[in-house]
Amino acid sequence: MAELTRAQAPIEATWKRETTFASWQAWDAQFEQTKAALPELKSWNGKITKDAAALADWFEAYEQHAISLGELGGFVNWAVTVDGSDEQANRRQGVFGALAADFGAAVAFAQPQLLSLGEQLLEWAAQEPRLVQYRHYLHNLLRLQQNTRSEEVEELLGMLNDPFGLTYRSFSELTNTDLKFADAVDTAGETHPIFQSSYGSSIQSVDRARRRSAWESYFDGYLGMQNTLAAMYLGNVKQQEFLRKARGFDTVLEMRLAPTNLPMQVFNNLIDVFKDNLPTWHRYWAAKANLLGQERMAPYDVWAPILQEVPKVPYAQAVEWICSALQPLGPDYVDTMRAGSMQERWVDWVPNKEKRQGAASSRMVGRKPPYIFMSYNDTVFSLSTLAHELGHSMHSHAFASHQPIVYNDYGAISSTVTETASNFQQAMTRAYLRKELAEDKNFQLAMVDEAMSNFHRYFFIMPTLARFEEEVYARAKAGKPLSASIFNSILAEYFAEGYGDTMADDPVRTAITWAQFLHLYIPFYSFQYAVGISAAHAIAEKVLTGQSGAVANYHSFLRAGGSLYAMELFELAGVDMYSKAPIEAAFRELATNVSVLEALVAK
Repeated sequence: MAELTRAQAPIEATWKRETTFASWQAWDAQFEQTKAALPELKSWNGKITKDAAALADWFEAYEQHAISLGELGGFVNWAVTVDGSDEQANRRQGVFGALAADFGAAVAFAQPQLLSLGEQLLEWAAQEPRLVQYRHYLHNLLRLQQNTRSEEVEELLGMLNDPFGLTYRSFSELTNTDLKFADAVDTAGETHPIFQSSYGSSIQSVDRARRRSAWESYFDGYLGMQNTLAAMYLGNVKQQEFLRKARGFDTVLEMRLAPTNLPMQVFNNLIDVFKDNLPTWHRYWAAKANLLGQERMAPYDVWAPILQEVPKVPYAQAVEWICSALQPLGPDYVDTMRAGSMQERWVDWVPNKEKRQGAASSRMVGRKPPYIFMSYNDTVFSLSTLAHELGHSMHSHAFASHQPIVYNDYGAISSTVTETASNFQQAMTRAYLRKELAEDKNFQLAMVDEAMSNFHRYFFIMPTLARFEEEVYARAKAGKPLSASIFNSILAEYFAEGYGDTMADDPVRTAITWAQFLHLYIPFYSFQYAVGISAAHAIAEKVLTGQSGAVANYHSFLRAGGSLYAMELFELAGVDMYSKAPIEAAFRELATNVSVLEALVAK
């Protein structure tokens, strides 16, 4: 399926776009309506501080138009994500970006004017029933008052969203549409086309020659564009530095953590525990090299299956197993997830040439479901990715169904929290399959392989990228030079430390890893995956052991969205993320998997 064009994709394996808009003409009509509403939003300027009732009326007006904007943006961005060659979507993506910027500028007056009321905001929230649900939003607004500028400056910063967003879009266009890769060649001399959507199939092949060829082709493609990619990333770094200074933060990391009140301690805990546990990774590289019959592993062996006969897991089977694994959360949860995965077609899972790299879930807003895109290839790895993305979608479905639009936004929710929901489903699915398929030794080994691949991405690559970001932004703040060669040298040093002597590294190629991650265009997103995994395993253990209140607490966690601060949400779910303990426990789970592989080597 990996070589299909978008036009050849079977409809049942694509997103049900008509759920949101029946046609581009319908999208255009709503676009014009939303654009025409901007003067109405601007007309509230100076009125929202009149009294509590006026403020409640403002929130209702804002909600209506923000939902419409979310439907428009979610639809057009998803159309480009699954098919980068879609001219209709590409043409509209630009005009939507301008509308979103105009929308931000139109409502920029609101926060500065609300802040002028000070503590009276909280008094109004206690008096007016329609404002009760906004109490946390107003409290957070006051907390961040020192980082909110005047009306004129806030309007100007809002207008920057569109031009600044072009850096993110340019990276996506370059890497998903224009960047070309040489075909991989296997031991028999057969060729395998490499696209963003098909790379995974080759890098997970049992054929080492194919893996090596695919890996070299993929990394060489990025190396060939390294100066362009470095200029784009540096542009993004400088944009973030500008915003940091404009808003009065000491560091970009502080700016990223501030909106959800996530303590710096959480970042530092993760990096400290990661560095302490690097020897566990060295053990893993050595054990897997032995299982693969290699003196030392190479980077392209990380995804190599330790089995010659890899279990096949069709999409429908994966959905059923995930739904069975999540039965403890109750029938409403499971029925919603099953319907979304099948009849309602939330998931665009067909691999096609024009699809963007990776996998993701969008937030649910208005009529738009929490769509998922991925390239499903009938492996245990794809099963796990589907479980992960469905966790995001079910989280979004829960908070969008229970919270106003100000809390129904990934910008209002710490990524540590959103990644907890996704990794929780992976942890539950693994636990279920370990029990249900305990006698299938082949499948159990495939699951160890998958678990280590997941840990590799989130407990090795992402913390390594977080260390890279920390160094890059420190240099940017100090006014030190940054370039492709400097980015490469920074990351090469961290990979050398992480790989140790048990990995036969190709430092020139691995050093370009920074250029492959869209995550870096959202500063310090990467470390939050590892925090999310840690919290997810802790919550899953409570649910699986039948701890009193664990299921109800988790549902409350999901439904809360951004209506509480990040650490309050973790507390709601029964996890103390001020402590290193959950992160250390997740590394012990990783070490347990390594021990399983070492035992196989001993046999």
